[in-house]
Amino acid sequence: MIFFSFIKCHSYLKPLSSLIWIVLVLCGVFIINACDTSSSVTPYQGQTFIKLYGGNGSEEGKDLLQLPEPDGGFVLVGSSTSESNGGKDVYVVRTDKTGNVIWENNFGELGDDIGNSVILGQNNSLYVCGEITETRDSLIFESLRDVYVLNISLDNGSLISAESYGDSLRDECGTSILDIQNGGFLITATWDTSDTSKFFMIETDGNLMALPKRSRYVGKQGVQNISTKSFENPGNPINPFICFGSLNSTPSDQIPITFWFQSFNYRSDGNQTPAPELYGNSDADDFCTDVFMTIDGGYVLSGYTLRGGNSREIVIKLNSNLAEIWKKSYDNEFGKNVKETGIVQTSDGGYIVSSTIELDDPANDEISLLKLNFNGDEEWRKTYGSNDDDIGSKVIQLDDGSYVLIGTIGFNIFPGSTSKMCLMKVNPEGKLVPIK
Repeated sequence: MIFFSFIKCHSYLKPLSSLIWIVLVLCGVFIINACDTSSSVTPYQGQTFIKLYGGNGSEEGKDLLQLPEPDGGFVLVGSSTSESNGGKDVYVVRTDKTGNVIWENNFGELGDDIGNSVILGQNNSLYVCGEITETRDSLIFESLRDVYVLNISLDNGSLISAESYGDSLRDECGTSILDIQNGGFLITATWDTSDTSKFFMIETDGNLMALPKRSRYVGKQGVQNISTKSFENPGNPINPFICFGSLNSTPSDQIPITFWFQSFNYRSDGNQTPAPELYGNSDADDFCTDVFMTIDGGYVLSGYTLRGGNSREIVIKLNSNLAEIWKKSYDNEFGKNVKETGIVQTSDGGYIVSSTIELDDPANDEISLLKLNFNGDEEWRKTYGSNDDDIGSKVIQLDDGSYVLIGTIGFNIFPGSTSKMCLMKVNPEGKLVPIK
């Protein structure tokens, strides 16, 4: 495990994003795999770092976007309580290539408002998809959420427009947004109740206005349908979108009801959506948490598989026809549960999986990166942690082969502050090496 601890300094009065610390230089002790030192590790030519963002409240990191050259840098999204009117606000940060803040902003109303995903639109502005707590006459309805989409200026972080979608009888949460070829957007969300849920698909015009008869609830009746992500299906006007998520159902009378990964073709014209394809294990609950389109036109799905009270990462590779090529699950050295997985394909044709490992000795969670080859076989795993709970959310690979991960680090430097949004860059072998 790569372990880092932090010296608490209560003299900091400005938001942490203003000081943007580097652990190795400014914040205490950093040990690599309990045996490497600055003299035994050759630094990679690309700088590595851990940086935290936020204020005197708590922050969480959910998704990140690498910006194109020449500016480069990253956009981070999640939530923050530091500047909120009550509960959480959507928190968006733009940084340069080394994680230094260019701008940051909070968005939201009363209650908990969270950003779950971010894209760069064709108009070179940002679109953040998430959830907002419903309010009526200045009253908070804590149990009801709506899908929340914000259009934000890339230049200065100002709000261009914001829309919410849903109704007063349902609880909806946005999981991803897609900038589609016709100039509009497809928003993938989940409508949820205590015992059933459906996909909530919202097609909009370029101004985020929902199109009549193009937004609806879909999915198998009477069971849990949980959305993850959608993709355009080029050249297929009948089934223009492919959607992924999870479903608790049974493909036959002989198999017990369990959770599966699922995919289906979504028709926005109002006609019946075809029955989903199911992937996973008949003797386990499998939850899909991320999907990536691969260079061969197929998809790779990641999540966690739960069997006998123990959860592990699971990765399923599909071809372009959505047929399963291989399916593999992975143990960790601690023998502990995992959650919050993300996945991308790497430049060598393999894959990198980010996740959270739930440790209980000491009582905290740790961030994990799991490197797989083209066939899904494990090449290496690195874990990273502080003295508190840490969460790994999404990971990307840069052109130099290094990896950048967004997550959440347990960090209670201020009273009432339990976490900070984290941006971490590691070398191609997953190491945080000292900077010389």
